[in-house]
Amino acid sequence: MAENTTTGKSGGFLRNPLATGEKSRRRYLSVREWQAELSISRLFRTSIRLQTAFDRCFSKFGMTAQEAAVLVHCADERETSAGRLAKAMGRDKGKITRFVDRLEDGGFITRRSDPEDHRLLIIKATSRGRRVAPQLRTRFEEVRSQFFEGVQNVDIDKLETVLSQLHANAERLCEEKAHKDTQA
Repeated sequence: MAENTTTGKSGGFLRNPLATGEKSRRRYLSVREWQAELSISRLFRTSIRLQTAFDRCFSKFGMTAQEAAVLVHCADERETSAGRLAKAMGRDKGKITRFVDRLEDGGFITRRSDPEDHRLLIIKATSRGRRVAPQLRTRFEEVRSQFFEGVQNVDIDKLETVLSQLHANAERLCEEKAHKDTQA
């Protein structure tokens, strides 16, 4: 990477890790700042490519990877709710509801009111959903295996440690932003 990096009179790095070919006027105060921006860019790009790879695998089933994950979870559970799905998958309830809507339209799941609490909708996989779920699990396993191909177990362990800390930091940033927004 050294050949793609120049320093200005102030010693700051001039290369923008987000740019593709063109030089940027952005100055980085340190190598750590430059590497942090490069890492964030790579994390976003990797996430997008991985999501695209997963989505392509599930398109033959007429669903996205997120919808497939919801269906697999519903097939594993006897019955569940949008709130429980949201918590299990780390997604907001509104997004889960949209996934459930599409899966219900495809005949993979059903919803009905809870007889004890009519505000709560019970979500269950249909027989069609339960038949497809094992194929979806296999596809998830294949993509995961291919994604980590050539990566040592010790490196996966280190990655998990780093990603856990980054996730905690991101959660904290979201909470701080939400707190500031409510005070404004």
